[in-house]
Amino acid sequence: MLAFLNRAVYRAARFPIVLVSLLPYQVLQATVGRCCYFLAYSVTRYRYHVVLQNLSRSFPDKPYAEIHKLAKDFYRHFSCLVVDVVKSASISGQELAGRVRVANADLPIDYHRQRRPMVALLGHYGNWEGLNILPSILPFEVNALYKPLSNTLLCRIVRHIRSRFGMKLIPADKALRQLVKTQDKAALNLFIADQFPGQDKGCHVEFLNQPTTLFDGAEKLAKAIDAVVFYVELERAPENGWNVRFLLITDHAKETLPGQITRSFAAHLQATIRKAPAYWLWSHRRWK
Repeated sequence: MLAFLNRAVYRAARFPIVLVSLLPYQVLQATVGRCCYFLAYSVTRYRYHVVLQNLSRSFPDKPYAEIHKLAKDFYRHFSCLVVDVVKSASISGQELAGRVRVANADLPIDYHRQRRPMVALLGHYGNWEGLNILPSILPFEVNALYKPLSNTLLCRIVRHIRSRFGMKLIPADKALRQLVKTQDKAALNLFIADQFPGQDKGCHVEFLNQPTTLFDGAEKLAKAIDAVVFYVELERAPENGWNVRFLLITDHAKETLPGQITRSFAAHLQATIRKAPAYWLWSHRRWK
């Protein structure tokens, strides 16, 4: 009986999301997107002080007017990201593949042919959720590490959306055992690596003009399986799309110095952000 009730609640909660997601993308942008922007920027001022503080410290040479414009641009992007997440509940693989295009898929494919396990690092930049299409583009297993949400119902909905096209989700606390166990599969393992790791943890770097501590768990996992390590760069493309490019950090993680992989990732991400700052998640309390 309890299992039946759980299924009923889950389906009832997912139904309106799927129903709304069936609307054309342009209609979602004009309704959900605009409402989200209006509420987040004009009404609730969602973490506005956090956004301004992060931008001001990251770009100390920019005048206030430019910082204010970047903040508005960020909220517009944030609204588009909400639309993309909603749309992903029902979007077809063909449509998503048209919006998320991999420029150099041959690079990870070549390493897969060599039977090398791969780790790909990315930040909260652009539409990272669009990478859920990668298992449909690449001819091998793609995994994504995630931290389960405290709300079990919401976590279940998010898991379903992220795994629609074959992405295998691995809880972060089980990642090491899972990756060591399956390293012979030469899978691609995705890590969002720009989170705050907690006090007295992680790797210390200079990032966006500030002393920053970055999550270094991905580096440790990469070394444990001597993985090929990539940085995943996302770049805005026409028609609300994203271009994805894999940039090689190292093809032998075990041979790198402590912190080398994390610092290289930080340098790549910083360069990406500086090219188009509005697309990073500035509302995150990154510096504590």
